[in-house]
Amino acid sequence: MQKSSLGCFMMTCFMTLTLTSCVTSGREFNSKLDWIQKGKTNQQQVKLVLGDPQFVGSSDGTPAWTYGFYKYRLFSPSYTKEVKFYWNTDQTVESWSFNSSFPTDISGVTAPPAKPASAVTR
Repeated sequence: MQKSSLGCFMMTCFMTLTLTSCVTSGREFNSKLDWIQKGKTNQQQVKLVLGDPQFVGSSDGTPAWTYGFYKYRLFSPSYTKEVKFYWNTDQTVESWSFNSSFPTDISGVTAPPAKPASAVTR
C-alpha cells in the first residue's frame, strides 16, 4: 500500500507541476526603449544593452535583428514581446518596432485623444 500511495503522490505532484508551469523563450528585456535613436544608435550599442539577437534576417534586403521574450502558459494567458531593428549600411538603426502583450506594457500605452462630438462629420 505504501508504494501505491507514493506513486499516487508522485503522479499528483507531476500533474500539478505540468498544469501550473509555464515555458519561456528568449531573454527578458526592459520595455523602456527611449535610448534607441534612428541614424545614431548602432549595432554595437544594441548588443551592449540587449546581447546577441535571438533572430537575424532581412526585410526587403535590409538586415534585421529580432529580440523576443515569450512566456507561454497552459491554462492562463500567454504573453510575448519583441523589438525588431532594421539596419542602415553604416550599421546604425534605420527603423525599429516594439510589440508586447504584457499587461504592464499595454497599460503604459495611451490611446490618442478622442475627437470632440462637434468634430464628428456625418
